[in-house]
Amino acid sequence: MRNRNSLIRERREAFRDARLIVIASEGKDTERIYFETLAKEYANPRVHVRILERNEQEKNNSSPDYVLRQLNDVKAQYSLESDDELWLLVDRDHWPKAMVSQVAQKCANDAYMHMALSNPCIEVWLLLHLVDATLLTPEERQRWMENRRKSRNADPYLKVRLRQEMGAYHEASYDAGMLVKHVREAIARARELDKNPADRWPQTLGTRAHRVAESVIRGTDM
Repeated sequence: MRNRNSLIRERREAFRDARLIVIASEGKDTERIYFETLAKEYANPRVHVRILERNEQEKNNSSPDYVLRQLNDVKAQYSLESDDELWLLVDRDHWPKAMVSQVAQKCANDAYMHMALSNPCIEVWLLLHLVDATLLTPEERQRWMENRRKSRNADPYLKVRLRQEMGAYHEASYDAGMLVKHVREAIARARELDKNPADRWPQTLGTRAHRVAESVIRGTDM
Protein backbone atom coordinates (compact mmCIF):
# COMPACT_ATOMS: atom_id res chain seq x y z
CA MET A 1 0.00 0.00 0.00
CA ARG A 2 1.39 3.39 -0.95
CA ASN A 3 2.07 5.76 1.93
CA ARG A 4 0.71 9.28 2.13
CA ASN A 5 3.99 10.86 1.01
CA SER A 6 4.16 8.85 -2.21
CA LEU A 7 0.59 9.85 -2.97
CA ILE A 8 1.44 13.51 -2.42
CA ARG A 9 4.47 13.20 -4.70
CA GLU A 10 2.43 11.57 -7.45
CA ARG A 11 -0.24 14.21 -7.20
CA ARG A 12 2.31 17.01 -7.29
CA GLU A 13 3.98 15.56 -10.37
CA ALA A 14 0.62 15.40 -12.12
CA PHE A 15 -0.09 19.06 -11.36
CA ARG A 16 3.26 20.81 -11.44
CA ASP A 17 1.66 24.24 -11.57
CA ALA A 18 -0.59 23.59 -8.57
CA ARG A 19 -0.01 25.16 -5.19
CA LEU A 20 0.10 22.41 -2.57
CA ILE A 21 -1.71 22.83 0.76
CA VAL A 22 -1.10 20.08 3.30
CA ILE A 23 -3.28 20.06 6.41
CA ALA A 24 -2.59 18.07 9.57
CA SER A 25 -5.01 18.38 12.46
CA GLU A 26 -5.48 17.47 16.07
CA GLY A 27 -8.94 16.09 15.38
CA LYS A 28 -9.21 12.77 13.60
CA ASP A 29 -12.33 13.54 11.56
CA THR A 30 -13.80 17.01 12.15
CA GLU A 31 -11.21 19.06 10.28
CA ARG A 32 -10.82 16.45 7.53
CA ILE A 33 -14.54 16.39 6.79
CA TYR A 34 -14.75 20.18 6.70
CA PHE A 35 -11.71 20.90 4.54
CA GLU A 36 -12.37 18.04 2.13
CA THR A 37 -15.82 19.52 1.59
CA LEU A 38 -14.43 23.04 1.23
CA ALA A 39 -11.79 21.95 -1.30
CA LYS A 40 -14.42 20.12 -3.33
CA GLU A 41 -16.82 23.06 -3.27
CA TYR A 42 -14.08 25.51 -4.31
CA ALA A 43 -12.21 23.19 -6.64
CA ASN A 44 -9.31 24.95 -8.31
CA PRO A 45 -6.92 23.18 -10.72
CA ARG A 46 -4.13 25.41 -9.45
CA VAL A 47 -4.58 24.33 -5.85
CA HIS A 48 -4.19 20.81 -4.53
CA VAL A 49 -5.34 20.18 -0.96
CA ARG A 50 -4.16 17.13 0.97
CA ILE A 51 -5.45 16.36 4.47
CA LEU A 52 -3.19 13.98 6.35
CA GLU A 53 -4.85 11.09 8.15
CA ARG A 54 -3.66 9.01 11.08
CA ASN A 55 -3.57 5.25 10.85
CA GLU A 56 -5.11 2.99 13.49
CA GLN A 57 -1.92 2.90 15.56
CA GLU A 58 -1.69 6.70 15.54
CA LYS A 59 -5.36 7.55 16.04
CA ASN A 60 -4.91 8.69 19.65
CA ASN A 61 -1.81 10.78 18.92
CA SER A 62 -3.25 14.27 18.66
CA SER A 63 -0.92 16.59 20.57
CA PRO A 64 0.35 19.71 18.77
CA ASP A 65 3.91 18.42 18.74
CA TYR A 66 2.78 15.14 17.17
CA VAL A 67 0.77 16.96 14.50
CA LEU A 68 3.86 19.06 13.78
CA ARG A 69 5.90 15.88 13.35
CA GLN A 70 3.41 14.72 10.74
CA LEU A 71 4.05 17.85 8.72
CA ASN A 72 7.80 17.60 9.21
CA ASP A 73 7.66 14.07 7.78
CA VAL A 74 6.06 15.48 4.64
CA LYS A 75 8.62 18.25 4.43
CA ALA A 76 11.54 15.83 4.86
CA GLN A 77 10.37 13.42 2.18
CA TYR A 78 9.02 15.81 -0.37
CA SER A 79 10.58 18.70 -2.26
CA LEU A 80 8.30 21.65 -1.57
CA GLU A 81 8.04 24.73 -3.74
CA SER A 82 7.99 28.32 -2.53
CA ASP A 83 4.20 28.72 -2.62
CA ASP A 84 3.39 25.42 -0.90
CA GLU A 85 1.91 25.57 2.59
CA LEU A 86 1.89 23.17 5.55
CA TRP A 87 -0.95 23.90 7.99
CA LEU A 88 -1.20 22.65 11.55
CA LEU A 89 -4.72 22.85 13.03
CA VAL A 90 -4.93 22.45 16.79
CA ASP A 91 -7.17 23.37 19.70
CA ARG A 92 -6.10 25.36 22.73
CA ASP A 93 -8.23 23.65 25.35
CA HIS A 94 -6.38 20.39 26.01
CA TRP A 95 -2.73 21.34 25.91
CA PRO A 96 -0.22 23.07 28.21
CA LYS A 97 0.62 26.59 27.12
CA ALA A 98 4.33 25.72 27.04
CA MET A 99 3.73 22.98 24.48
CA VAL A 100 1.57 25.21 22.29
CA SER A 101 4.12 28.01 22.54
CA GLN A 102 6.98 25.72 21.53
CA VAL A 103 5.09 24.43 18.50
CA ALA A 104 4.06 27.97 17.53
CA GLN A 105 7.69 29.10 17.66
CA LYS A 106 8.82 26.22 15.46
CA CYS A 107 6.15 27.12 12.91
CA ALA A 108 7.17 30.78 13.02
CA ASN A 109 10.74 29.78 12.21
CA ASP A 110 9.74 27.76 9.13
CA ALA A 111 8.49 29.53 6.01
CA TYR A 112 6.32 26.54 5.00
CA MET A 113 4.71 25.94 8.39
CA HIS A 114 1.59 27.73 9.61
CA MET A 115 -0.28 27.11 12.85
CA ALA A 116 -4.03 27.72 12.95
CA LEU A 117 -5.18 27.38 16.54
CA SER A 118 -8.79 27.55 17.71
CA ASN A 119 -9.52 28.79 21.21
CA PRO A 120 -10.97 26.81 22.83
CA CYS A 121 -11.60 24.33 19.97
CA ILE A 122 -12.40 23.81 16.28
CA GLU A 123 -16.14 23.98 16.95
CA VAL A 124 -15.72 27.76 17.27
CA TRP A 125 -14.79 27.86 13.58
CA LEU A 126 -17.73 25.67 12.59
CA LEU A 127 -20.17 27.74 14.66
CA LEU A 128 -19.00 30.98 13.05
CA HIS A 129 -20.57 29.79 9.81
CA LEU A 130 -23.97 30.06 11.49
CA VAL A 131 -23.53 32.41 14.46
CA ASP A 132 -22.02 35.89 14.73
CA ALA A 133 -19.99 35.49 17.92
CA THR A 134 -19.38 39.23 18.15
CA LEU A 135 -23.07 39.56 19.11
CA LEU A 136 -22.92 37.08 21.99
CA THR A 137 -23.79 38.33 25.44
CA PRO A 138 -20.85 38.35 27.89
CA GLU A 139 -22.42 35.36 29.67
CA GLU A 140 -22.77 33.32 26.48
CA ARG A 141 -19.27 34.28 25.36
CA GLN A 142 -17.96 32.95 28.67
CA ARG A 143 -19.83 29.69 28.14
CA TRP A 144 -18.19 29.35 24.73
CA MET A 145 -14.74 29.91 26.22
CA GLU A 146 -15.23 27.54 29.15
CA ASN A 147 -16.81 24.87 26.91
CA ARG A 148 -17.89 22.81 29.90
CA ARG A 149 -19.79 19.54 30.04
CA LYS A 150 -23.02 19.28 32.01
CA SER A 151 -21.89 15.86 33.19
CA ARG A 152 -18.93 13.56 32.73
CA ASN A 153 -20.50 11.72 29.79
CA ALA A 154 -22.08 14.76 28.15
CA ASP A 155 -20.63 16.58 25.14
CA PRO A 156 -18.82 19.89 25.71
CA TYR A 157 -20.95 23.00 25.40
CA LEU A 158 -19.83 23.99 21.89
CA LYS A 159 -20.67 20.58 20.44
CA VAL A 160 -24.13 20.85 21.98
CA ARG A 161 -24.46 24.40 20.65
CA LEU A 162 -23.39 23.31 17.17
CA ARG A 163 -25.91 20.46 17.24
CA GLN A 164 -28.63 22.98 18.08
CA GLU A 165 -27.66 25.16 15.11
CA MET A 166 -27.23 22.32 12.60
CA GLY A 167 -29.95 19.97 13.77
CA ALA A 168 -27.43 17.13 13.95
CA TYR A 169 -23.72 17.07 14.63
CA HIS A 170 -21.10 14.48 15.47
CA GLU A 171 -17.41 15.13 14.94
CA ALA A 172 -17.07 11.99 12.79
CA SER A 173 -20.20 12.56 10.70
CA TYR A 174 -21.85 15.88 9.90
CA ASP A 175 -23.13 17.94 6.98
CA ALA A 176 -20.13 20.14 6.24
CA GLY A 177 -21.84 21.36 3.09
CA MET A 178 -24.35 23.20 5.27
CA LEU A 179 -21.44 25.14 6.73
CA VAL A 180 -19.25 25.63 3.67
CA LYS A 181 -21.91 27.65 1.86
CA HIS A 182 -21.44 30.25 4.61
CA VAL A 183 -17.64 30.25 4.55
CA ARG A 184 -17.40 33.92 3.60
CA GLU A 185 -19.44 34.93 6.63
CA ALA A 186 -17.32 32.65 8.84
CA ILE A 187 -14.08 34.20 7.57
CA ALA A 188 -15.36 37.73 8.21
CA ARG A 189 -16.55 36.79 11.69
CA ALA A 190 -13.28 35.08 12.58
CA ARG A 191 -11.34 38.14 11.47
CA GLU A 192 -13.58 40.34 13.60
CA LEU A 193 -12.98 38.16 16.66
CA ASP A 194 -9.21 38.19 16.15
CA LYS A 195 -8.36 41.45 17.91
CA ASN A 196 -4.60 40.76 17.94
CA PRO A 197 -3.78 38.99 14.65
CA ALA A 198 -0.04 39.47 15.21
CA ASP A 199 -0.18 37.15 18.24
CA ARG A 200 0.86 33.58 17.57
CA TRP A 201 -2.65 32.37 18.43
CA PRO A 202 -5.92 33.90 19.69
CA GLN A 203 -5.58 34.56 23.41
CA THR A 204 -9.35 34.86 23.86
CA LEU A 205 -12.32 33.33 22.05
CA GLY A 206 -11.36 32.90 18.41
CA THR A 207 -9.90 30.76 15.67
CA ARG A 208 -7.27 31.01 12.97
CA ALA A 209 -8.87 28.23 10.91
CA HIS A 210 -10.18 30.98 8.65
CA ARG A 211 -6.63 31.48 7.38
CA VAL A 212 -6.57 27.90 6.10
CA ALA A 213 -9.96 28.38 4.46
CA GLU A 214 -8.78 31.60 2.80
CA SER A 215 -5.76 29.80 1.40
CA VAL A 216 -7.84 26.91 0.06
CA ILE A 217 -10.31 29.14 -1.79
CA ARG A 218 -7.82 31.79 -2.92
CA GLY A 219 -8.11 32.31 -6.64
CA THR A 220 -11.73 31.20 -6.85
CA ASP A 221 -14.73 33.49 -6.88
CA MET A 222 -14.42 34.54 -3.22
